Amino acid sequence: MTQVHGSKARIWMDTQSGACTEITADITEIGFTRSRSDPETTTLSDGSMQREVPGLRDAQLEFSGIWNTTSNLSGIVGILDEAYSGSLHSRFIYCPAGSVTGCPVYTASMRVQNLAHRTPVGGIATVNFSAVLASGSVVAACCV
Repeated sequence: MTQVHGSKARIWMDTQSGACTEITADITEIGFTRSRSDPETTTLSDGSMQREVPGLRDAQLEFSGIWNTTSNLSGIVGILDEAYSGSLHSRFIYCPAGSVTGCPVYTASMRVQNLAHRTPVGGIATVNFSAVLASGSVVAACCV
């Protein structure tokens, strides 16, 4: 696979009304982390060997973006405020290489966990947030 520039990434999020909305235009950085807790175990008769047991999986998306809203809060800030205050699950669809045939697509049911606004004097207002796996697991597929 060829190397991909970060500006090609695309991200969609379901609003609380169920509309799949692309939020890529307001995002400046995306971090995607998957982890698993693999506990170690052994038995009484096999004290010389430890085994890792496949454990619980987790995933987290972290975002930075431009603080963008409209008069009716339909921009990214309104979508995030609604998702955070409702503590509801949203489907996130992440394409790190863009929606190009053969490139990976990750889909998961997630919950907005952290939401921060930053408004520096003389700088651009930003929104930073993270979403964590809420139910199920991350589904990996390829763009077709």
